[in-house]
Amino acid sequence: IQHLMIKAKISAIEQNDGVSVFEFSAENLSLKMLSLENLQNLKIGDEVRLGFKSSDVFVATSPLLNCSVSNEIKAQISDIEQGQITSSLHLNAGKFEFESIISAASLKRLNLAPGDQIYAYVKATSLYIA
Repeated sequence: IQHLMIKAKISAIEQNDGVSVFEFSAENLSLKMLSLENLQNLKIGDEVRLGFKSSDVFVATSPLLNCSVSNEIKAQISDIEQGQITSSLHLNAGKFEFESIISAASLKRLNLAPGDQIYAYVKATSLYIA
């Protein structure tokens, strides 16, 4: 399982009852992270490296409406490694390259192919500061 690292800048912080929501800007992306860790030393404007696991990325062929996931990344499939049970989608979003691991059944059902434009989603709880 691959971990993506994105250089990002903290653009907003909201903290209450030991829970923090961080907003980040990175190139053309805006991402949110929800954390239960004590990250008091971080402040707006700080540069960090964000990570998430390829198994925490799910994809859709069109934008999801009325969805609780706030991290949407419009991407293009650059390559697909097909397996019997899981498949790995190599995704490209501007300067960022990352992977999504999905089931082989989902790959077939969504009829995905290299070159397709898709929407990748990562839950705010799946993002972490590396």
